[in-house]
Amino acid sequence: MSYFRYIDNGKGPTKLFIGGVHGDEGKDVLPLIKLLSYEDFSPGQIYIYNFDKTPYISTIHREFYESEQGKKILDLVDYYKPDFYTELHSYNIKHFKSLTSLKRLDNDGIPPLIDCGQYVLCSSVSPLIRRKHFTKETICQTLEFPTFRWEDLKLSEDELFAKYDYSHDLSVREYMSFLRLITLSKTRADFEDRVLRDYKKQADLALKYVKIIYGLDFPRY
Repeated sequence: MSYFRYIDNGKGPTKLFIGGVHGDEGKDVLPLIKLLSYEDFSPGQIYIYNFDKTPYISTIHREFYESEQGKKILDLVDYYKPDFYTELHSYNIKHFKSLTSLKRLDNDGIPPLIDCGQYVLCSSVSPLIRRKHFTKETICQTLEFPTFRWEDLKLSEDELFAKYDYSHDLSVREYMSFLRLITLSKTRADFEDRVLRDYKKQADLALKYVKIIYGLDFPRY
């Protein structure tokens, strides 16, 4: 699962992508990372890390950033000072409703993840690092890919479709569509234009949640 890729694409924004943030997510997102070709990247400096399995600690808790893995990620952020920072996660599809529920804001003090379609979720990154380790102009995104655990692992693709209305191919397509939106964007303005064109509903929700968490003067991404 451990993987590193550096692309020297000349002058442009610095982009840092982190997979395998916690737990065993790295095995789920590495095949998706490898779908990216050289043509999928804008000019700039691109760094992609995918980590081996580590103990699972949620990024909404300070304990994660005090752990060895959390410190390693923060060191990368502080070293590269990326203009675009993207965390590539996976999640148990059974938790879709709880992760997208407004109760998440009441219970945990963080906004719900946003449904991009086909069970792919997006959001900003943990508020614990958004303020301290990035400028307001940094594009910070989290992408979550649906996976299966426990009894669902025994189901066929047809059975999964019947249970969840889920198609692996369509989820991959949606995940890669949003990921390429990030990899191809040349500037913050370019990214915003692409999001507002392709994900207007999600962008409006992002703005709503940012106002709640950060106030009126903070950008939505």
